[in-house]
Amino acid sequence: MTQTTNLTNYIIAITAVFWVIFSVFSLPVYAVGYPQFPDSRKSLIESAIDFHIHSSPDVIPRRLDDFEVAKLAARAKMKAVVLKNHFGSTAARAVLVNKIVPKIEVFGGVVLNHSVGGMNRAAVEAMHRIGGKYGKVVWLPTVDADCHLRVFHKPGIGIKVAENGKILPETEAVLQIVARENLVLETGHICPEEVMAVVARAKLLNIQNILITHAMADVPGLSLKNMQTAAQMGAFLELAFVNDLMGEKAADKGHKNWHHVSIERMAAAIKLIGAEHFVLSTDLGRKPDPLPAEGYKIFVEKLIGEGISQREIDLMMIENPAHLLGI
Repeated sequence: MTQTTNLTNYIIAITAVFWVIFSVFSLPVYAVGYPQFPDSRKSLIESAIDFHIHSSPDVIPRRLDDFEVAKLAARAKMKAVVLKNHFGSTAARAVLVNKIVPKIEVFGGVVLNHSVGGMNRAAVEAMHRIGGKYGKVVWLPTVDADCHLRVFHKPGIGIKVAENGKILPETEAVLQIVARENLVLETGHICPEEVMAVVARAKLLNIQNILITHAMADVPGLSLKNMQTAAQMGAFLELAFVNDLMGEKAADKGHKNWHHVSIERMAAAIKLIGAEHFVLSTDLGRKPDPLPAEGYKIFVEKLIGEGISQREIDLMMIENPAHLLGI
């Protein structure tokens, strides 16, 4: 009888331990965190900054939420990430993530699409006041830009930021705030002529931090000459890994209408214009695509395979984006 009781108690104890372990490991990653195992190996993207990640909550289904993005980036020993959302500010979200996830900085901003009032200076001011140092980036219109709608043959009234080479008054008001608060100005999905007008005016206003959003993609669709001119005027040029995943063979249906921009073409642009003018990012977040940190590693590996040196990689993934963010 005693042996039977002991055996029963032993089985109950083992079962209890099993269920405790199962419960912990079945919780969402943001609830329990990733195991903090020591890792002496140098990460390929150590100290890197990803200036362009899409996470949930979002209108478009995303693979990771803000906390998961930050945790994975921290595990890869990255320095910082920037959260982007086409339809709402990510500044407050960044503030919260920074309180929860250590060993990495998370920045947010606002995209000036219709959902925030378009070229709305009040939206920019609110974003920065809420986010503080982490409310840092202002994107000009993206999916609601007049250029974006025309390039992808979509209906609706698009937002313009300039006409006939001249900045519109509402754009001027936004640029004034960017200059006053020393924010990062990103060009979004506007057209090449608008990009050049914005960069020219931004320099006159002494805006120090300008980044041309995925410069080689369909929008803005800059030529190499445009890119060279923008770089000479002091703007940085973003290269996004997601553009190498786009085209007819894209895993994500929403990316099939975009043209494929190969890593080979990106590397050629770097060699022509100079790595000191570029910033690397992933622009990842859709469910069929790689995780952002993994995508960043693949991006770096492919660029190195195309003859880009480690020094050039460090400029584009560490030093240039850190300069823009002031960290």
